[in-house]
Amino acid sequence: MTDKRWDNYRVLIASSGNFHVTGVHELLTVLGKQRAGVRIVQDLEETLAAHKIGHLPPSIPRNQNAKVLLYNQDMPGAGIILHLVRQLVEGQTAAGTTTDQQIDMLSLLLAPFLPAPSKDASSA
Repeated sequence: MTDKRWDNYRVLIASSGNFHVTGVHELLTVLGKQRAGVRIVQDLEETLAAHKIGHLPPSIPRNQNAKVLLYNQDMPGAGIILHLVRQLVEGQTAAGTTTDQQIDMLSLLLAPFLPAPSKDASSA
């Protein structure tokens, strides 16, 4: 039953552009728990990882009113960008890649956000 809930949660995140802001209280509800104790937060983080749902901050806060940014870490767009940023910040590299390659990939993924060249720059 819980796995189906998390599968549905991944669909919710996907429908929001592969990222979703929520409160810790909502995650606890989906997990079927009421309080964010140390073991419950650890279980929550492991459950999210098992369903390829990444989160920021990297450690789920124990404050039930705290907000968490969730993302589908294996989906295109914002999800993959957020996951790559998190890996870089934590000093992790994907299997078979270097930090330089991850930076190059991040640069490529962020390219659509670059400002369009101005007409003055193209005439020079």
